Amino acid sequence: MAVIDGFGSYTDHFMKCAVFRGIGGVSFKYYCLFQHHTAPPKSTFTTDAPQTTKAVDGGSAGIDERQLKDTYVYKETADDPSWVVGTRPGPYVEERSRNLVMRLGKRIMFCGIDARTERTRHRVNYPETYDLVFNRLQSDLTASAGQIKHLILLLGVPIAYPRLAWLENIFSSPIIAPIRLLNKRFGVAGGLFNHFDGSVDLLDDLDDHYTAKHHKHERKTFMLRLQELARQFSLRITILGGDVHLAALGRFFSNPKLGIPAEQDHRYMANIISSAITNKPPPKAVANLLARRNKIHHLDHDTDETLLKMFDRQPGGNEKGAEWNKCTMPSRNYACITETIGATEVDGAATNGHTPQANGDDIGHANGNGNGNSNGTANGNGITHKPNKDTHTAIHPGEEGAGTTHPAADGVSNTSGLIGGLDVSIRVEIDNRDREGRTEGYGFTKS
Repeated sequence: MAVIDGFGSYTDHFMKCAVFRGIGGVSFKYYCLFQHHTAPPKSTFTTDAPQTTKAVDGGSAGIDERQLKDTYVYKETADDPSWVVGTRPGPYVEERSRNLVMRLGKRIMFCGIDARTERTRHRVNYPETYDLVFNRLQSDLTASAGQIKHLILLLGVPIAYPRLAWLENIFSSPIIAPIRLLNKRFGVAGGLFNHFDGSVDLLDDLDDHYTAKHHKHERKTFMLRLQELARQFSLRITILGGDVHLAALGRFFSNPKLGIPAEQDHRYMANIISSAITNKPPPKAVANLLARRNKIHHLDHDTDETLLKMFDRQPGGNEKGAEWNKCTMPSRNYACITETIGATEVDGAATNGHTPQANGDDIGHANGNGNGNSNGTANGNGITHKPNKDTHTAIHPGEEGAGTTHPAADGVSNTSGLIGGLDVSIRVEIDNRDREGRTEGYGFTKS
């Protein structure tokens, strides 16, 4: 559910004020109408009708007859079959979360997590909501009898992203108090603080991220469950996330010490970071700071994560970030994802993912990739990948040559050659004054 920046991530007493709860109720109403195309709640939060201030039977706000005067609101007879509805209302919205699980054709499943309805400063979703979503995914994947090869997971914000814990600590530390006092009294550093609760303006954005210290445990548990899902069903998982107003590509992968080729790695997941095209991008300095913070992070002993250096040149020759910055692109953008289908078939289905053994362990890539070795890995599409010690660069055949010269860069041609994979193009705006809206494409293939 889209509301406003940071909804749910402000302090609890502030989020419980009538204005913010009213905003949450109205936002949920139009979320149902315009994003799900389903009937909205009959009434939304208002202090004029106390019955709307808490959820009643069915997990929705009580009825306010004045809101229904001269108005017809259709009552759904059943939930949409693609919904996975939360078990209880959110803390600041009198409605239950609406998560999505559906098929996109024969070989692709889509899952969208409602990461706003249940959010607080210390939690993104209820534990039971994760259970519901994973139970539904397991049920649908089992029923597909191996047809589904890719899961596209939509999250509100990136989950593989540079850490800014040190910045969180500074913004929430006592040293900010004197500056805040000067701001209240004399307007000093006016742009640094928000007008909602007087906190540093960037703090709600940082608290919103899965990489924030408050969400560290929840994030790890979520990713480990995704890894187990990928291992159990020989599934390739691709994550979509935005709201940071720039383009990037994060990846999770097995620690190189384990010696697992990316083609056979159930921990290998790409996080495509592509933000709303109408949002103003961050300043160059912010993008460059994020790029400098692009370290090799460790989810656990077996899983590493970092951003890929894929922006091999500035879009259209227009300088957006520092010349050395190859991993964050501060410009408006959008992403194209195309399934790569060829003549190669296994049991009548395109060969995405891995061929599992009976015990669920991978024995090789179904499109012909070998087990791999230190000298390189060749696959049935004739693409050879030599493992690189620097995991900021290509670790997978589809990442070789990532950028403007990659076959997937145009977003439409579907000629990467990695049959059964997903060709991904991030199209970056060249000039915001250009009425033609010309873009530069940066591509890679997820297989």
